[in-house]
Amino acid sequence: ITRIEGHLKIEATVDGGEVKDAKCVGTLFRGFEIFMKDRDPRDAVHITQRICGVCPTSHGTTAALNLDAAFGVADKIPNNGRILRNLIQGANYIASHIVHFYHLAASDYVDVTEVADYDGTDPELLKVKDFISRALAAGDMSMLAPFYPRYEGDYRLPKKVAQAAVAHYVEALNMRRLAHELSAIYSGRMPRSVAVVAGGVTSHSSIDSIS
Repeated sequence: ITRIEGHLKIEATVDGGEVKDAKCVGTLFRGFEIFMKDRDPRDAVHITQRICGVCPTSHGTTAALNLDAAFGVADKIPNNGRILRNLIQGANYIASHIVHFYHLAASDYVDVTEVADYDGTDPELLKVKDFISRALAAGDMSMLAPFYPRYEGDYRLPKKVAQAAVAHYVEALNMRRLAHELSAIYSGRMPRSVAVVAGGVTSHSSIDSIS
């Protein structure tokens, strides 16, 4: 399966148009289970975030929750620590969904070249139009990265809808940036938080950070 945040294989048995059996298989061994051995368990929060550059916070938060249980403090997390963890995780949740829908999956359904003859006034679409025209003028489709190379999909969206989707793609870049900034305010940086630890977080909220 392409356009996901990792490596995955689906095996399906189809009989007469009906799926009789299906298996989901992770196809890439990363080795985290091995090089985590014999380390200080508190390192897990930071090391496991390296599993993914898109959703590192989920891995770090999961490690912290496991450490909370292991250290017997799962029921002693301060309210502020719980809330800030949720804010950090929530911000990454937003960013992760944006990047998956718009920046990984949408390019298989939206034909960006529909913007080549855009005749409107949207400044972002005009920038994309100029971007496309440079590639076409040079006869070098590789200049259209990250929209190329790609699968030759069934781009059946009407031109106006496709153009709107490309505009949303560009807007989503800015929205993802804002989600990263929200996470970084309380987690120290993004990607890969340094604030989430066993027992809570190392950061605190303030009037400045809230505003």
